[in-house]
Amino acid sequence: MISALHAPSTFNDQNIVSSPNDTKDKGKAKAIIDDKGDELFYRTFRNEQEDLPGMMRLVEQELSEPYNVYTFRYFLIDWPHLAFLVFPSSSSTDPIATIICKQDVHRGKTNRGYIAMLSVDRAWRRRGIASKLVDLAIDEMARRGAHEVVLETEYDNAPSLSLYDRLGFLREKRLHRFYSNHKDAFRLILPLETDPPPPPETEEEADQARWAVGAGSDTGLGAIPEEGEPPRYFTEMDRNGDVVMRTPKLPPREISDWGMYI
Repeated sequence: MISALHAPSTFNDQNIVSSPNDTKDKGKAKAIIDDKGDELFYRTFRNEQEDLPGMMRLVEQELSEPYNVYTFRYFLIDWPHLAFLVFPSSSSTDPIATIICKQDVHRGKTNRGYIAMLSVDRAWRRRGIASKLVDLAIDEMARRGAHEVVLETEYDNAPSLSLYDRLGFLREKRLHRFYSNHKDAFRLILPLETDPPPPPETEEEADQARWAVGAGSDTGLGAIPEEGEPPRYFTEMDRNGDVVMRTPKLPPREISDWGMYI
């Protein structure tokens, strides 16, 4: 468990069997012990061919938002070090849990991390895996200078809210009709203990920055919506003109022969 003032390296304790993550160990599997005492293995994202299908499977079976491949690529291309996968054994290629994050500085002020997606296979729940993944991601973001971590979750998602409450996140704001299913969301924040502290921001600057690092991002959704205004989702339709997907979507980029952005 972490407090609202979370310092780096809290995950380097008895839960971690292997050495701390560093550049030379990028993509190497390391062992963790879950709450049932079983040894599992985690690592950062390696490449699209090995990891993306399993990550998409986990996210799509659990989350309400219909993310497409471009949304995943947006996070994984620029922040592969903030995407973790958990496996039941060191030889397994089928992940049982994943977390996908990003980190950014808005207008040269506060450095913020953002938890975009978190999913644990139903058969592997109640083992503390989600908490350990969040803790891993926060440690890495803190190591890279984050002053704060932000995320959104559905206002009525009791298990998710309970998890983040236990980890010290604060319910900073309720976002009206935030999701494409028109559900409200809570924006949660976790202030991190840093030296020096983050530069001063007004409430409006902080609000804009939290929107920018999260839903606004570089997904084309633009400035934060006004109260009561529906979110700015791109819309895709089928041949009959019926809406089949509303999701943040990046403008097309040039793609290499094997699927990754150039």
